[in-house]
Amino acid sequence: MHSKFILSLCATFSLFCLSVSRGVDGHGSVTHRSTTLGKRENDPPPSRHGKLSFTQTANVTRVTINNPPINLLTTELISDLFDFLVWTQPGPDKTTPKVVIFSSALPDFFISHFDLKNLASPDGQTALIQLVDCGRLLQNITSTAFIAEVNGRTFGGGQELNSQMDMRFAGPNAMVSQYENSCGFVAQAGGQISLAPIIGKARALEHLLASKQINAQQGTDLGLFNTNYPDADTLRREVDALAARIGLFSQKALNDTKFSLAFMSPTPQQLDQQIVDFSPIAALPESQGVIRQVLKDSDESHNDFEKNIPNSVLHSLYKQELDAMDGQGKHVMDAVSMGGSVHTRGYGYPW
Repeated sequence: MHSKFILSLCATFSLFCLSVSRGVDGHGSVTHRSTTLGKRENDPPPSRHGKLSFTQTANVTRVTINNPPINLLTTELISDLFDFLVWTQPGPDKTTPKVVIFSSALPDFFISHFDLKNLASPDGQTALIQLVDCGRLLQNITSTAFIAEVNGRTFGGGQELNSQMDMRFAGPNAMVSQYENSCGFVAQAGGQISLAPIIGKARALEHLLASKQINAQQGTDLGLFNTNYPDADTLRREVDALAARIGLFSQKALNDTKFSLAFMSPTPQQLDQQIVDFSPIAALPESQGVIRQVLKDSDESHNDFEKNIPNSVLHSLYKQELDAMDGQGKHVMDAVSMGGSVHTRGYGYPW
């Protein structure tokens, strides 16, 4: 797909998301618009592809993601996520949830990577743009706080969405990785430019360039997770309690607070450019060869390859180079984790 067409399509989505999330004045600039605190609209519509289910209280919506076997970011799951986020946007005579919690029905995976089988197809290109707009909506909808309840693996595109939530809480099975560099790609859905303000430029580069993974405790030390909990029950109980507490307070105050911090989010232009840069890379013959090899070894199924994908990809694509390193090859494989306890959190900016 031609890059100019992609950029045009991105800009259309961007303007749509900004206009309905915060309001656009007659001059086309983004304006602050607090939500209408009236009668609540109907519950979320059932997801068209059945990948999401919803539990509602007065102020909180829990979204459970269920796309077995690994919550792969298929076109259907992305479509359902996008439809739901569009529904959460404020409008006249409509109130929206004060808090949305995203959790998973699968014990080993929160949200996995983009469906590689579909990466280079026209439908896949459209889904990539829609994935970017899911992140855009997460950041632009200022009337709702979005919380990720992570107690499984979240890799690739799943981690890009995770890093764009307002808050993230981890259980003992949480494991995240932005592993695209090991495949010769880059994170294209806002993950790179969202991660650096959270954990700092140097730590973000270590994670991204070396395709490392971060567990629950390391993520908490880095500031990626707000807190981690020792078991799934405690994680859910504490996240529910936090959401209920936030839900007690004024939605206008919530809206104004999120809006005041919106300057920390990637700009629409930055998000659009990531897709423009990514699409030609994905279409290269060598990139297609990488995809075929990874699919051959993983089959995008619930297996050890997918559960340990940062090192699985390294072993699959670079076995000859690792073997040539003799003893050092094992050390390179063992260097998959972000090591050490981090005592200072990365609130800085990359500039």
